[in-house]
Amino acid sequence: MRRRCGNTVESKMTEPTWGGHGSFTRSFIHCSRVMAICLFAVGLALAVGCGRSTGPAVEFVEGVVLLDGQPIEGADVGFSPVAGRLAAYGRTDSAGQFRLTTGQGGKRLAGAPIGDYAVTVTKWRNRLEDLGPRPDGADAKALAEWLAQEKAIGDMPPDYIVPKAYGDKATSGLKATVKSGRNVGPEFRYELKGDFTGT
Repeated sequence: MRRRCGNTVESKMTEPTWGGHGSFTRSFIHCSRVMAICLFAVGLALAVGCGRSTGPAVEFVEGVVLLDGQPIEGADVGFSPVAGRLAAYGRTDSAGQFRLTTGQGGKRLAGAPIGDYAVTVTKWRNRLEDLGPRPDGADAKALAEWLAQEKAIGDMPPDYIVPKAYGDKATSGLKATVKSGRNVGPEFRYELKGDFTGT
């Protein structure tokens, strides 16, 4: 604003207002506090999320499966809980050894929850491997023959390598108890018989 005093012109700047300095300062402090609270809440949520367990509590389990005294490779080993806990599973290697993984988010090969289990072992021959690769669609006759053989194989009962009874927890007769710590040794050694028909 300009004001004339005699021959002198005086200038006076008018300060902007946002409801007054006090009102502006209080609004700024309030917004800062709200932002700080929001950031704290987000950080707390992330910290809680990162601290959560990534899977069920388990104990390490390693065992071995023999069939007629020989290690069996590629057999599926199942641990079914007696008291409703999570089931666990594994597959044998060339030495017949297996390590368990618990279902529903369990870390691979980490083990099984503490408790009693009925144990099953299954393996059968995949007859489709003997069929060979599927012919190219350009050879209609060869493809039709291959599909017919595939269907015939699919209609056959499984060709069990490990006796069928070992694959049913009601007839396998195999049991295990997982305890705190490392579960290895004779208690997890399963010596199967080729002529087994069930308990």
